[in-house]
Amino acid sequence: MRLQTFFIGTFVIMILGIIFSLSFEMLELLIPSLFFTGVAGGVFVGIKRKRPMVNCMYDGFIVSIPASVFLGLALIPLFWFYHDIQNLNITFWPFFFTVFFGAIMLTGITGGPIGGLLTGVYYRYVKKNRGEGELYETYLEDKISDDKNKSPAEILADLDS
Repeated sequence: MRLQTFFIGTFVIMILGIIFSLSFEMLELLIPSLFFTGVAGGVFVGIKRKRPMVNCMYDGFIVSIPASVFLGLALIPLFWFYHDIQNLNITFWPFFFTVFFGAIMLTGITGGPIGGLLTGVYYRYVKKNRGEGELYETYLEDKISDDKNKSPAEILADLDS
């Protein structure tokens, strides 16, 4: 996995997690929003990876664990100050551990790998062309650029031999 894909996947998870949490009504939907944030990050990484399933799942896990730590640390002050949670008779440390470890478990450990796995399953079973056509076209373009004076029939004859 490229470093650019890692940072963009982390950015996707962070932005979606914060967008899902901006509304006060989303406080009641914290668990599904954390889960679907991880799934979205895993799907993004899986789309970049394209195949096979285990690698998509692993890359979703690798991206979503650090992103979930940052997301948990970003959501705690968002909920505590912006949504004014301290006025709901909740002490800080139980709230901190609930949101922080909930983000790690739902976004990092569960959501990211499931999103990567879903994308890997799509590329494995639904999409029939798994890149072989693109590979053949690239190989054919390389052969044509080397042999500009040959006809297409001669190039195909060279490919068969």
